[in-house]
Amino acid sequence: NGAAAPKAAPKAVAKKPVKLLVSELGWRRGVLMFDHTTLADAVAEFNRYNRQKIVIADREIAKLEIGGTFPSDDVKLFGRAAHIALGLNVEDRGTELVISK
Repeated sequence: NGAAAPKAAPKAVAKKPVKLLVSELGWRRGVLMFDHTTLADAVAEFNRYNRQKIVIADREIAKLEIGGTFPSDDVKLFGRAAHIALGLNVEDRGTELVISK
């Protein structure tokens, strides 16, 4: 036929800051990275990767922000950070790590 095939429309590529990409891909290296992340979001991320679940006992502390880089399998280290950085109580109940005011 000789007619050129129509060109496919170019796909959009969103550029993201390097810091955001590093954070989003950190799980591949076994780390979770948080920067001004709410406690609720950080806990949800930890709970995706661990059998021992983190429970936020008080709703109002869920909005507190935390930052840092943590091994994705170290729930206790995250609990210690919440205790030291945010002044929260942390209780290890075996299958759960409970964080409260």
